[in-house]
Amino acid sequence: MSSLAEITPGSSVVLARAVPATLAEHAAVEETAISPQTLRGGLYLTVRYGLGVLVSVGNMLVLTWWIGPHDYGLFVTAIGLVTFFSSVARAGVDTYLVRCESDPSPRIYHIAGTLVLGISAGLICIGVALTPLLARWLGSSEFVGAYLVLLVTIPISGLAGVPMAKLDRELDFRRAASIELGGQVLGLIAAAVLALAGTGMWAPVVGQMGGQLFVLVSTYAAIQMPPRLCFDAAEARKMLGFGVRLTASLRTWQLRTLVNPLIVGHLAGPEGVAFVGVAIRIAESLGSIRLAAGRLAIATLARLQDRRQQFSAALRQAQYLQVIILGPLLCGFSLLGPWIVPRVMGMRWNASLTVYPFIAAGVLVNSVFNLQASALFVLGRQWAVLRAYAVHVALLAGGSFSLFSRFGLAGYGGAELLACAAYALIHRGLPDEVVAAYRKLAPWVALFVLLLFLPVLHLRLGISQSFIR
Repeated sequence: MSSLAEITPGSSVVLARAVPATLAEHAAVEETAISPQTLRGGLYLTVRYGLGVLVSVGNMLVLTWWIGPHDYGLFVTAIGLVTFFSSVARAGVDTYLVRCESDPSPRIYHIAGTLVLGISAGLICIGVALTPLLARWLGSSEFVGAYLVLLVTIPISGLAGVPMAKLDRELDFRRAASIELGGQVLGLIAAAVLALAGTGMWAPVVGQMGGQLFVLVSTYAAIQMPPRLCFDAAEARKMLGFGVRLTASLRTWQLRTLVNPLIVGHLAGPEGVAFVGVAIRIAESLGSIRLAAGRLAIATLARLQDRRQQFSAALRQAQYLQVIILGPLLCGFSLLGPWIVPRVMGMRWNASLTVYPFIAAGVLVNSVFNLQASALFVLGRQWAVLRAYAVHVALLAGGSFSLFSRFGLAGYGGAELLACAAYALIHRGLPDEVVAAYRKLAPWVALFVLLLFLPVLHLRLGISQSFIR
């Protein structure tokens, strides 16, 4: 499954960053030594991820209780579509700024901002033009208002990547983490107040916009470099050539964020999108350990890439630790979910428990292969990851469309497991001397998957079928 999905980069409202488990966007090749400053920065980021998950989950619980499945599903549909556009808007320009050998001048930052702004404007036009087709495909125009308003966040989130790249380049992770967390908290407060006032789907929409505006303004204030329009065609081509090549696999992976709003939304409406979205959000939050693991793996493996035996041993150890830590977290919610969901979110959200075990199993399987994907980036074999992600998205989309109409919510879950077959391409891309820890991991993965699906036996048969149109 993923790092799955969900939904928005830096989303302050329901969804966390849509970052695939490789986290290669800023780190295809890291430093050959880890400085104390980098370690401190890593600690700040880890704390930020943890607090961010708590805020995001708390926000989700508030919204699901107060606005209900229908309005929540409309928001998830709108933000799911916009998030993909937002991920494309930066075009890897922020990665280019982080990875430049020499310190970029203010002029380079201004060119980067102008380029992102231009791409964002084009994406907004495309998004608006697609509105009639989307409404016809989904069989409803209820989401259109939120969708059109959220399109405005494309340049907001895109531009924020430019000053954030400067903070990352300076290893000022503490300030970057504080700003991102502040945006999430602001979004949570705004969404909660509006949800309590009965504004329905507009509560998370306003929270989303408010949080992202806070991040944009705060990051530019932090670097003390107000944005200015400036363009140089040669420099822009250099940025795009580097960024698009390095982040192609990430953009391919993020296509999976469209499956829930477009395919589940087409077959089951906003409520179906809401139930799948909640299950994804919970599994992704519990699986956020992969974010830190992927980042640390790239930094560590980069120093060992010329020593393949140690490289292989480090990879196996990281895989084992990740599965052992992640498995109990995912299983814990699966076992306790039938008690937690009715009391915290309400009985009407029980349907999300039908699909959660499948999604959590996908996250668990992904945890075996995400570090291998990081290893492939370190070894310069990013195209193997791109092929695997492309097949993964195709299997998820095709499986969802064919299985959902027959099995309901569980059909989407089956598609998540089917898509895991694409990870075989990641394994094939590894050099022969790099051996993964499959034999050691298999019993643990099998045990955790069994525990994940135990509660499903207690759910009434056919609960997911009631949401098929």
